[in-house]
Amino acid sequence: MKKKKIELNILIFILIEAFILLFFFKESLLTILLGTILGCILIFIAKKIPVNKIIQVILLLISLFLSITILSKINDFISFNILKNYSKFIIILSFFLVSLYLATRGYHTYIKALELITYFFLFIKVLSIILIIPNIDITNFNSQLLSELTININLLYLGLLILFINLSIKYLTKYTLSIKNYLISSINPLFMKLLSISVIGTTLFNIYKYPYVNVLKRIKYLEFIERMEGVLSFEYLITFMFLLSFLILLIKDLSVNIFKKSNLL
Repeated sequence: MKKKKIELNILIFILIEAFILLFFFKESLLTILLGTILGCILIFIAKKIPVNKIIQVILLLISLFLSITILSKINDFISFNILKNYSKFIIILSFFLVSLYLATRGYHTYIKALELITYFFLFIKVLSIILIIPNIDITNFNSQLLSELTININLLYLGLLILFINLSIKYLTKYTLSIKNYLISSINPLFMKLLSISVIGTTLFNIYKYPYVNVLKRIKYLEFIERMEGVLSFEYLITFMFLLSFLILLIKDLSVNIFKKSNLL
């Protein structure tokens, strides 16, 4: 039981980070914070919602929509930051095939791969933070940061995504997302955003398309440790790959279950 909880915590951590990095990293701090509160409310509600056939169909449609959207955003990230002169079709196809292969191995293999890659993921994250620390400028936390505290329509979108994550995990694992685990998992993207602002300031943060990658570009030690953003950006790619694999796994399981119950398979 304890091992299953650890596995579930890792899954939640990766999924929430990937969603926030893809959709909400550049949103205002207030939007993310209020979205987190809304997410907590929806988690409590989701625990009372039975995962019946109607919910399964809704989850399937949302998973298909999110998969297409995420593939587009992943392609944009890779072609903009890593493989600028490569065919976008090849990038999308390659990423999709890797994610598909992992998903087709089943939930057990998916979780085991997630457990193993977590060590590499944490190593890259800790290394990035250590290398970024000398570039922090405390004066970037000024009145400009306060002016960023605005709310927009994505607040509801963030809350609904948390509801989707909770119902998906409940469907695949029979466990529900706890508010405590959700709050802990949400701290990391918020910390990364504050870290980015502390290095480049609010103005540049809003100008850059991928501000965290631009922060990594500032890492330079001696004459040989520089241009590290390509390597350290794998932190992004790992989370995106497991997010897409999770959605493919969910689509596969939901499709089989729905069609079986409808006697169409």
